[in-house]
Amino acid sequence: MKVLRVVSVLAAAAASLAALTVPVSAADAEPASATHCLLVLDQLRPGEEASTPRSHTCYTGPQAERRAVAAAPAASVKLMTWATDANYGGEYTHVYGGAACDSAGYSFSPNSWWSSRLSSYLVYSGCNKSFARGNRGNASFTGDVPWVGATLNDDIDYIKIWRG
Repeated sequence: MKVLRVVSVLAAAAASLAALTVPVSAADAEPASATHCLLVLDQLRPGEEASTPRSHTCYTGPQAERRAVAAAPAASVKLMTWATDANYGGEYTHVYGGAACDSAGYSFSPNSWWSSRLSSYLVYSGCNKSFARGNRGNASFTGDVPWVGATLNDDIDYIKIWRG
């Protein structure tokens, strides 16, 4: 009888825990209109001031982020994730390059759509320094940037990332 009571208590506890950890479906977590893009850049070469974009592809709808990440070339590494909202929210572009960041890094100008919407970004693959410039000013950052600040919010026309 004691064993049956312990088993019943454990089963009830497991059911309660399962109810608390029910995963959110991708459709619930991501609006149907979400846009996620993939930008692939070449590394800076000596004498160059901007990295050459190799490709730029966008996906919308459910599973858009998964599709964008899956489209990254096998020989590339993730460098950044741009977000339209502060604290990495909203729509995204994942930026990839041919190799991890070094002291030369990557530099580029976001397209006009992103230039007027970029509010935060994450950095990866050894990219721990960044510089952003816009019409109202510029700023340097270390690590991930949860908000670019009032001066640069929705106004970035140039970004440089590197290992510092």
